[in-house]
Amino acid sequence: MIATEGGRSGPAPTAVIVVLDLPVPDDHRVWAQAEVLRDDGVAVTVVCPACPDRPGGRTTIDGINVVYIHANNPARASAKAAKRALRLTNSPRMVQACNPPDLLAGLLRWARRQGCTSVYDQHEVTPALARARFGRWLSGYRELRTIRAADVVITPSQEQVDRLRARYGREAILVRTAEVDDSANPAERNGSAAGKTILGYLGRIGEHDGLDELIDAVCELRCRGARGFRLEIAGDGPALAAVRRQADRLNVSDLVAFHGWLDPPGVSSFLERIDAMVVPDPDLEYNHYCAMNKVTYAMARGLPVVLRPLRENARLVGDSPFLAADLSPGAFADALDALLLASPGERSAAGECGRKRYEREFAWDINGPRYLVSVSPGLRA
Repeated sequence: MIATEGGRSGPAPTAVIVVLDLPVPDDHRVWAQAEVLRDDGVAVTVVCPACPDRPGGRTTIDGINVVYIHANNPARASAKAAKRALRLTNSPRMVQACNPPDLLAGLLRWARRQGCTSVYDQHEVTPALARARFGRWLSGYRELRTIRAADVVITPSQEQVDRLRARYGREAILVRTAEVDDSANPAERNGSAAGKTILGYLGRIGEHDGLDELIDAVCELRCRGARGFRLEIAGDGPALAAVRRQADRLNVSDLVAFHGWLDPPGVSSFLERIDAMVVPDPDLEYNHYCAMNKVTYAMARGLPVVLRPLRENARLVGDSPFLAADLSPGAFADALDALLLASPGERSAAGECGRKRYEREFAWDINGPRYLVSVSPGLRA
C-alpha cells in the first residue's frame, strides 16, 4: 500500500471508476487504483459488472463503494450509476472510464460539462482485440471519441502509449499494472524437488493465446530427447477442451497437467510451485500491445520467463536469455530447450535480473503515485 497525504479540509474529493468487463476486486488494476485514491482521502465508487458470486446492488468493501450492475445494457446502466454518484457532491470530482469495450465516451463528455476531470484508462487496444478474438475489423471511431472526451489518458503499455501518439497525436501516461504479491522467496520454491523442471502457463485459454503451439513445443522437446520436465497449465477458456485433445493426440498428456481457473491464493501457490513461466502468445497485432500480467507476476517472483519477442513483452523482460530469437514456433521451442538445459544458477540469475527490473520499473510502489498525481481530483483541484 502507498502512503499518501489525506486530511483535506471541506468535502472529500470524489472519484468514480467505471469498468465494463470485470468486477472488482477481481480486476486487480482497477482495485489497486481505487485503493490508492481512497488512501489519499478520496471518496471512491467503482461501478462494475455483477457476477454469480457478486449479484447486482450496492456494497462497501474496505471503505470503497461498489455498485454491481446487472442489466441488458451495462454501458448505459453503468453511466447512469456513475452520474448519480458524481451528482451527490460539490467537491472536486473525477470519473474514469476503463475499456474494453470503448462505450463510455458519452459519460466522459457529460463529466467534462459538469466540471469533472475525465480519465480514459485504455486497458486494451479494442480494435486489435476484436480482430484477434473475433476475426473482424472494429472501427476506431469509438476509440477516437473516447480519447477526445478525456482530459487524461492512461494505459499500462508503452506500445499503447506510442500507438496513441502516432495514430491520434495524443500523449498518454504510462501506468503499469496493479500490485503483485511478490512475497514468495525464490530460494524456497519446491518445483524441482522431484527432479523435474516445472514449466507453468497462467492465463486465458482461447483460440489465439498460443496454447496449441505450446503443446506442439512440448511434443518437439520430447522428440529432441528432453527429459525431466512437465508443463502445468492454470486457466480456462473456450479452447481448453481442444488443447486437452491435442495433448492426447500428440501423446504428451503425461507431461501436461491442467488446473483450471485459480483464485488468488491458488495463483500464489501455483507461482511458488513452478520453475519458469512460459508465454506462448503468438504473433498477433493485439499481443504486441499487451503488457501481460503473467510476465510481470513471474518477474516479481524472481521466476525466469520463456517467451516470444512480442514488442511489449520484450520491453518488459529486457535482455533475457530465454527470449526466443524470433516469433516462429521453432524458435519458441528452442527457447524452452535453452531453459531446460540451463543450470540452476543460470535460471536463478535470470529470475533475479527480472525481479530487480520489476522493482525498478514496474512495481506498484512506482506506478501508484504516478497514477495518483495524474488523476486524483484532490490533487488536480
